[in-house]
Amino acid sequence: MASIRKRGNSYLLVVSMGYDPEGHRHKPQQKTVHPPEGLTPKAKEKWLEEEAALFERQCKNQPLPVDKSITLAEYTAYWLAHIAPGKLAKSTLARDKQDIDRFLPTLGSYKLTDLKPEHFRNLYAELRKQKNSVTGKPLSESTVEGVHACLCGILSDAMEGGFLSQNPAWRTYKYAGKKKQKRNVADEETTKRLIAALEKESIKYETYFKLIIATGMRRGECCGLKWKDVDFFEKSIHICRNVVKVTGEDIIVKEPKTAAGDRYVYFSLEMASLLKEYRSFCQGELELHEGRSLTPEDYIFRRHGENLPMTPSTFTWRFKLILKKHGLPLDLNVHSLRHTAASLMISGGADVATVSGILGHAQVSTTLDIYTHAFDEKKREVSAEMQGRVGV
Repeated sequence: MASIRKRGNSYLLVVSMGYDPEGHRHKPQQKTVHPPEGLTPKAKEKWLEEEAALFERQCKNQPLPVDKSITLAEYTAYWLAHIAPGKLAKSTLARDKQDIDRFLPTLGSYKLTDLKPEHFRNLYAELRKQKNSVTGKPLSESTVEGVHACLCGILSDAMEGGFLSQNPAWRTYKYAGKKKQKRNVADEETTKRLIAALEKESIKYETYFKLIIATGMRRGECCGLKWKDVDFFEKSIHICRNVVKVTGEDIIVKEPKTAAGDRYVYFSLEMASLLKEYRSFCQGELELHEGRSLTPEDYIFRRHGENLPMTPSTFTWRFKLILKKHGLPLDLNVHSLRHTAASLMISGGADVATVSGILGHAQVSTTLDIYTHAFDEKKREVSAEMQGRVGV
């Protein structure tokens, strides 16, 4: 595929044209492209890969091996059988199958080469009129957005496979919901109230939720911890697993998505004391109910009688009960604790690279995008402090 080189706000695509019979290199072909505005880093990467593949075909005059008779339904069946299993996690694939069930009845009979942008816009308009079979409420805008993302992914693979010359679903979705609200974050006072409330709960839930507040780890990462991951001497935790529960599937324990997700986080003496107390509690429970000792391979938060971790949904449900019981803001959720941890780090003076590393973000830009408001507040404080120091 063509190489991709960043040039300011644009990207340069370069295709090597090989050598002539005498061994002289042909002049490489180049093209400057500008990704559409508003794309996420991952979507931008996908767009650039598609543009690079298309440009290489154009430069080398390669005919597209398009089967003009294949329909979206037929290609999707091929994609599910041969492409998706090798590139998607089970949890992602399960979600994509739900999205596929939403678009196939409308678009499945169309040939890939006959699909036009208006087909997708009409689909999204129809989906917004449909109701959730469980709640009876209209489908959420995030559901419609998910269908669009799924379609874009499938058709991108079709393009890379030579079935299409371009992705007809690109830029056909426009967010039509309410303006996305600011992420729910507990301020310092609310966080202190929450910690006081947790100390009145069982030690298992106290430990789990305090760990997330202290380290900013994700729900599934906390569920995936084993005792061998905790180093009491260094006061560190190795985050190297994530727990996912897909409806109708067994519990999935998998590695982090990116290298940045495999990381170490650190805890205080107070947190160390709580972890040791909880470890003693777990040891007593095992001796009483299973007649054995705790081992380094045991999950810190394990299901009774099984060598399996507890699932994130268990803690989500419990957290709602704790909030209600103690009169805490009900718009918070377990993931809010991760955002709270990040915001507290930033307000405490941590730089973006440090926060990004602690949270396990693959790109610093992700941290900046999510916590722009927190960094803006910090910039305001730094500016005021500097100006006051020099008297301007």
